[in-house]
Amino acid sequence: MGASPVQVLRHIDLPLTGRALLVAAAFAFTISLGEFGATALIYRPEYPTLPVMIYRYLSQPGGLNYGQALALSTILMVITGAGMLAIERFRIADIGEF
Repeated sequence: MGASPVQVLRHIDLPLTGRALLVAAAFAFTISLGEFGATALIYRPEYPTLPVMIYRYLSQPGGLNYGQALALSTILMVITGAGMLAIERFRIADIGEF
């Protein structure tokens, strides 16, 4: 109808797919955050991830290391919970879908 591709993307495509893209990004972030198997294979020692640090602290003896592992686990749970709450916020209440 005479609209440029940028206008079509902005006024038609993004409103239709915007929520789905946000939910997909939040879900992928929260799932990958706690993924231990993949991060154990590809992490760099100078940039450890939360699951690798939790494993490292749990594998060392001592109450201080155990406490640090529990603190990191709590941080991981809070971040994951916040991501899931963000997903629920974008859900359309009447339909039950995104």
